[in-house]
Amino acid sequence: MPRLYGPGHFTEDPYSQIVSPHGIPVDDLVSVLQKEIRRGHIDNAVLAAYEMFITSPDVAQHLWMRLRLIAVEDVGMGLPMGPVLIDVLHRNFNASPDGAWMMACHAVRLLASAPKDRTSSEHAGWVATKAALGEALVEVPDYAHCVHTRAGQQLGRGLTQWWENGAQVRDEIPSADHRYREELIEIHRRDEADNGTAPRSSRWATATPDSD
Repeated sequence: MPRLYGPGHFTEDPYSQIVSPHGIPVDDLVSVLQKEIRRGHIDNAVLAAYEMFITSPDVAQHLWMRLRLIAVEDVGMGLPMGPVLIDVLHRNFNASPDGAWMMACHAVRLLASAPKDRTSSEHAGWVATKAALGEALVEVPDYAHCVHTRAGQQLGRGLTQWWENGAQVRDEIPSADHRYREELIEIHRRDEADNGTAPRSSRWATATPDSD
């Protein structure tokens, strides 16, 4: 009986059918690349990347797809700007053929030497699995029913409630200056005291079609 989760049969992966110039299946190279980056084995990770790079332009682009994934899946919060850096290096790779391999090499070295954090991958897998099993479902707390939702508007909630409640954050920086928020709350309190909390008219309601 087949398992319920995870990748399909290897024949569904087109890269299992392609071999590098040195006879290494590309799906093996992908596995080496990712696992060596996870373990910080920089040299072998770079060698796997180079073998992918020289196989074909398509496989070279597949290398970058994997690096984008690795930046989130394996490095994650260990280098929060990692996905941005990989994106920039990929753009430079595509824009500068003469320096293309160096861009890929640098990307691999960057990820392999970075601190690792797989918790985004673990969290993503947990949510998808639990939701599929019917064991987890998003909760809609009362504070989510704000002026931006049908339920919030039906409850008569306006922008005062949103600024006082819906816009709350945790782990706020100690130096946050809320003078603008305080003034906005006073403005919206006056507006709602004078006019209520019913939604404003659509900006399109009074629009007239252009005449020919």
